[in-house]
Amino acid sequence: MISIGSDDLRRIHYFIFAVQRLNGMADVLSTWMANGTMTAWDGTPARFDDCEATAMAYFGARTGQEGLRRDYLAALRAARRIDQTLAAFLAGGAQGELNALLEQASAALDQFAGMIERLPDYPGADMDGPAFRTEARHCLSLRQAA
Repeated sequence: MISIGSDDLRRIHYFIFAVQRLNGMADVLSTWMANGTMTAWDGTPARFDDCEATAMAYFGARTGQEGLRRDYLAALRAARRIDQTLAAFLAGGAQGELNALLEQASAALDQFAGMIERLPDYPGADMDGPAFRTEARHCLSLRQAA
């Protein structure tokens, strides 16, 4: 039996929330890039290969955005890595260095916020970018409070 204190449980909960937030945004942005519509995330795991393929097509149709394409794909890879880290953490019985996990989640959220804010014509940028930055800071505040 695993014993987890309430502070650690709160930190684990927020780590999971941060990863799910990244999954959701990857899916929402992929839908927007594919057909220009905004949809709510349905809660299924992000299909990062599909998200990358959609991003390649989206940026391939737009000249002069090579740097943004490269940075966006890097943000997707960071989201995929933190998703895999969460899976390993949960498979290991929620045992691990929570401070490091929260720091990684914060970095991935902040990186994604930068991409959201730079995407031309993305209608949710003014809300989603700042929200991701706030969530990134919250991850760090939980890490520092430990």
